[in-house]
Amino acid sequence: MIGSDGRDESVPTYRRGMKQLSQQETRGMHILHIIRDSRQVKALQERQGQLRLAWILLIASMLVYMIWMGTLTVLRYETFTATAFDLGNLDQVIWNTIHGRPFALTNQGVDWYGPPTRLGFHVEPILLPLSLLYLFHADPRILLIFQTIVLALGAIPVFLLTRKHIPEWPLLAGVMSMAYLCMPALMGLNLFDFHPLSLATPLLLCAVLALDNRRYGWFLLCCVLAACCKEEVPLAVAMLGVLVIWKYRMPRLGVLMFIVGAFWTLFAFAVIMPHFNYPGALKNNYWYRYVAFGSSPGAAVVNILLHPWLLFALLALFVTLDRFYYLLGIFRSTGFLALLAPEWLLPALPSFAINLLSSDALLYSGVYHYNAIIISFVMIAAIHGTRRFIRLWQRLRGEEPTDSRLIVNEQSSHPVKNRVMLWLTYEYTLRDMYLAMVTRLESQHISFAPVGATVTRTTQAFTPVVRVLSPRVSTTKRIYKGQQENLLEHIEPFTSATSVARLQWFVCLWIVGMFLLNWIVLLPEVNVFLPTHPLGSREQHIQHLLNMIPPDASVSASQNINPHVSERQYITVFPAITYSTSKNNSNTVQYIIVDMQDIFPEDQVDVTNELNQLVKSGQFRNLARAEGVILLVRNDT
Repeated sequence: MIGSDGRDESVPTYRRGMKQLSQQETRGMHILHIIRDSRQVKALQERQGQLRLAWILLIASMLVYMIWMGTLTVLRYETFTATAFDLGNLDQVIWNTIHGRPFALTNQGVDWYGPPTRLGFHVEPILLPLSLLYLFHADPRILLIFQTIVLALGAIPVFLLTRKHIPEWPLLAGVMSMAYLCMPALMGLNLFDFHPLSLATPLLLCAVLALDNRRYGWFLLCCVLAACCKEEVPLAVAMLGVLVIWKYRMPRLGVLMFIVGAFWTLFAFAVIMPHFNYPGALKNNYWYRYVAFGSSPGAAVVNILLHPWLLFALLALFVTLDRFYYLLGIFRSTGFLALLAPEWLLPALPSFAINLLSSDALLYSGVYHYNAIIISFVMIAAIHGTRRFIRLWQRLRGEEPTDSRLIVNEQSSHPVKNRVMLWLTYEYTLRDMYLAMVTRLESQHISFAPVGATVTRTTQAFTPVVRVLSPRVSTTKRIYKGQQENLLEHIEPFTSATSVARLQWFVCLWIVGMFLLNWIVLLPEVNVFLPTHPLGSREQHIQHLLNMIPPDASVSASQNINPHVSERQYITVFPAITYSTSKNNSNTVQYIIVDMQDIFPEDQVDVTNELNQLVKSGQFRNLARAEGVILLVRNDT
């Protein structure tokens, strides 16, 4: 509109309208910022609340575990349920060590005629510092309580590793800690006497935590201490070195760990144990479990190298339901999430092989100390597997993961679903892993030629097998890809409706449900270690008999009595009544104490006849008896 003065009056009106619109947009943006900020504040408050709850779960579960397991282990000892193997013999070794006789051991049965030193069948340097626990007072209960506390403290690195790798899910850290403490494998490890190997579980967890936080001094210290726990642990440290090269891109440190760890294990088996063993004696008291591979470790290696095709036939013998249930129990405690990051199970492979290839069912029962190393890396793999699952969920929702290093290369041109399929089918072959590792090592001027030649020869040896299996593998792979595509299509509505924040609750409930189910399933196995009754008059009467034995006398004691008299220089496990101080030296014990209620029913007649024969021969006489426990003393004592 043109005014009387010839000016266009619509311009100011337009400007006023634009100004009002701008003010409205500003107010709208301000309101949006307020809403967004309020949502962020609310989300932050919710995360802080979850974090507080996670810390409460951690502390409460650790305290409950310490009190509960500590009470059970001590009660198990006080009610004469603990055994000579291994509480009794380790108690004697630690007692002898603090008294100036490192690793001295006579606490052996009739099935082991080794030297009077533990180094003849296990290499556990950690026993030297552990002997300081007996500096002021010697008591096996100190070992049991110490083991319980150390295992409970392993929940802390589990918590911190979960917080570091999955910070967006604070509550999960507490749930993972509970899953660790509720593992039947950990409970069995804790309840079944005392083993230095049990200390490797929290030490390996702390080692990975230190490595993640670039505390290399603490990392190496934890690795060394863990390796000192038993002769096979350095092999796990060596395999951890492979992950240091692969995941952390530190080839020098990884190669050093691999070489030192492998050499340590080889030196223990090939030098230390044979050196402390008697000439002509059984070189490895445990090889009977693997005799299917050869009469000795050396024979097994020769058989596998000369007849590699026999390895497949032998392995087929070990594919049994019991072993399958064992693996189910191991992975069920973390809801099978460890299987989503299988590379983190690499350090546990030697322990898995030791257990699964054994003919002794105790090794794959899932509740003995043979799982100490496995527990650590199953928990670590579960943490990384959960992280990988979160990133996968974000991709399925079309969101950009905050950190996709563990899925695929971000430079890939695949669409989201193709990248998910690539991750799900694990198309990273061993050859790709090998070439990547060689490249990293050569970039650090580390020669890999000898190993490369060995790998080439091994590959050529298995080429005919690969040619036969390749078509079947390709067909299986195509079927698997088709099934995965169908799966992705079916779960797409659920992924679209469930945010990552909401998914945390489903995952936490899944883990809790799985470890509770696992606990129920394996409870009968764990019940074997539990005390059968509270303290009563029987224990008092047995203790009265034990008080009749001088502290410096040599003793032969039955399995359950043995840990109560093992703090002396000379002791054996009945029916062995002699001990040796050198190869050609044999001495008869001064006292024999046997609990007939601990003897198997089918053996009670033989044991009774043996005790009567010792009395009739005039070598021993009855000193006292109570509650089915018989105490004999040598006549010349």
